[in-house]
Amino acid sequence: MSRYNTEMIWFCNRVTGVPKFIGIHCDQCPDACQLVVLYPDGSEESEFFEDSSKLIEAARKLSKNLSGLGWEPCPIASTITCRES
Repeated sequence: MSRYNTEMIWFCNRVTGVPKFIGIHCDQCPDACQLVVLYPDGSEESEFFEDSSKLIEAARKLSKNLSGLGWEPCPIASTITCRES
């Protein structure tokens, strides 16, 4: 189970048959902000930002890019959904 699952924005892609999921987690700490992306193969990618406005801008851009590639935001994601990826 992912350590991020309760605070993530999930995207799904049903075009490939079995639904696949990508999770986006935005973590805002006092000294830095982090954007973490979890891919269907279990790999992670993270990026650090100095302030929350840049973090939010990056998350919005990523969301738009995913939508352009056929990924759709999941209205509700649970820990069960996460394990299916």
